[in-house]
Amino acid sequence: MSSVFDFNDELKTSAQELTDAHLKIKKIHHIHEKESDELMHLDDEIIQIAESTGINLKGIIETTAEELTTTSRFQWDDDFFLSYNPLLVDARVKEEIYRNPEILPPLSNLDYAIVGIAGLVATLLDFLVVKIPNDINYLGRYQQDGSSFTKWLKTLGINQEGRLNQFLQWCEDNCKVSYDQSINPNIRGFNPRSHRLLSLGHDPLFGLIFGTLDILNGSMTAFDINGKLHIVKTFDLPLQDKVFAPLIWLGHIISDMCTKMGVPIPGWAFLQIMQFGSYSSNTKNIADISRWMYLNGYDLRHFLTMSSPVAVIEIIIRGYYYLSSLYRPEQIQHHLHSSIANKEIYQIKSNLKLNKMLFLAHAISSSGNALKLFTYSGNPLAINLPQWIFFVKESVSILQVANRDTTVEKIIRNRDIGIIFDF
Repeated sequence: MSSVFDFNDELKTSAQELTDAHLKIKKIHHIHEKESDELMHLDDEIIQIAESTGINLKGIIETTAEELTTTSRFQWDDDFFLSYNPLLVDARVKEEIYRNPEILPPLSNLDYAIVGIAGLVATLLDFLVVKIPNDINYLGRYQQDGSSFTKWLKTLGINQEGRLNQFLQWCEDNCKVSYDQSINPNIRGFNPRSHRLLSLGHDPLFGLIFGTLDILNGSMTAFDINGKLHIVKTFDLPLQDKVFAPLIWLGHIISDMCTKMGVPIPGWAFLQIMQFGSYSSNTKNIADISRWMYLNGYDLRHFLTMSSPVAVIEIIIRGYYYLSSLYRPEQIQHHLHSSIANKEIYQIKSNLKLNKMLFLAHAISSSGNALKLFTYSGNPLAINLPQWIFFVKESVSILQVANRDTTVEKIIRNRDIGIIFDF
């Protein structure tokens, strides 16, 4: 009997030990499940942090899902730290922090449509309105029609007989200047048709300087057709006239604008210095071409005609820019009540958008003028000088934008990203 009781005691003891072992196993399993949940939560946080720095960790885990089921559940730890160790993540974060902002802000489809419309309208004006200054048989082979608008401008200030109106005639009679010689045998190529081009006092812009000095000194400053500068003594005006030299210069320029030859485009006389280059089979240099252009009507009045496509682009783009800003009152008010840095960033981006639209529109119009020059068989009279000036101006603005200091923009951007991701 004692052996039976001993056997029962052993069974009870074994059963108790098994129960205790089972409880310990369940407790350990519970601890492992809790740790697994914490690890999975930590896994999600690491994935989110990795994605914010540009690492697609979730994709890596999904592609290796089968391997993870057959191996240790913590093997992805090894993959992460082997492939994306903390040093690499730190480098990626620094790269994101120091990444330069966009050089130019993106444009919407409507913005591009407005740019295209402005450039197209300007090109049509260049072809249909600007054309060339006068009717001409270019190279003796191509009969080309001049601009009707320029012809109309040339009728202003004169009567049917070609005489100046009363006001302009008064200016001509009372605004005598020392640089108004029409013939000078000592200056090569200086004649009644070319004297306003070669005489710097007749320049509508720089003439204020050279013309005033000539009036005060009783001289004439002029180029010859070889690009050599001459200062010729002519005659002295009365002292009371010299006191009002700038006004006398202005009155004389106004009276000359409506004459047959008109006055040259501002700065056009300085092209006489450019005694190089060749054009066509006649091997004319740049100075020769510019002089030929002036003699064939490429003067200040045609310059006004050529400015019409440029004016259209500026009106359309700037008008759209202003009107579109009126439809963003909430955004504007937000930036007006922000910090000074935010206001500056908003203004910078707004100006960059305007610069980008103007650049693209002028680029389209300049390309159209290049096409026009081709259709006019290379006639230099077809060149739209104001259009190319504005295209160069906007190109310089874009270059300045590309080399601007972006430190403040980086700081504001990184601060905003940090707020979003709770860094």
